[in-house]
Amino acid sequence: MATNTIQESPVWKQFEEGARRQGADPVDLVTKYMNECLEVWEDEALDEEISQDVQKSGYKESDAVEIVRQYRQEKRRERVSS
Repeated sequence: MATNTIQESPVWKQFEEGARRQGADPVDLVTKYMNECLEVWEDEALDEEISQDVQKSGYKESDAVEIVRQYRQEKRRERVSS
């Protein structure tokens, strides 16, 4: 069975051409997208964890939303200062 790489796939070639037409580096775009996905997945996991903790603690869901918002702001500040 042959191993396919991203660079060999037709979708990558199409993406690469489109990115270059837009004046963008396709590798940078994919890297940014992957980082965004990782952040979303981390946020979703945190949201679920907080939601479960909130249910156990007696807080309201609106309290959890505020806690998550504050946490995300703190993470953004940490990334900017790094």
